[in-house]
Amino acid sequence: DDNIYDERLQKEFSSYGSITSAKVMRDDKAHSKGFGFVCFSSPEEATKAVTEMNGRMIGTKPLYVALAQRKEDRKAQLSQQYMQVRSQPMRMQQGHQMQMFQAPMYM
Repeated sequence: DDNIYDERLQKEFSSYGSITSAKVMRDDKAHSKGFGFVCFSSPEEATKAVTEMNGRMIGTKPLYVALAQRKEDRKAQLSQQYMQVRSQPMRMQQGHQMQMFQAPMYM
């Protein structure tokens, strides 16, 4: 949502603790990239914000809130989850083969 700026992000998360920074990521034309970062002064505050803010509507979109991970760590975790699902035996349902997948959701 292009109407969400750093100040609004900080205001929305401020009730969960002391914020050291809040940043909406933008492209070179100042349009929101659809994600941002909020840093708290303690892990407990961040965990509470993740728990209570995930799924809340801000502007026109629901938030996906999670603890930040380095891109390499996130890719490794997703790859591991994918391989676990692929290694499970296929289920039989009414004579048809069906494989169940889980995928994380991102904003």
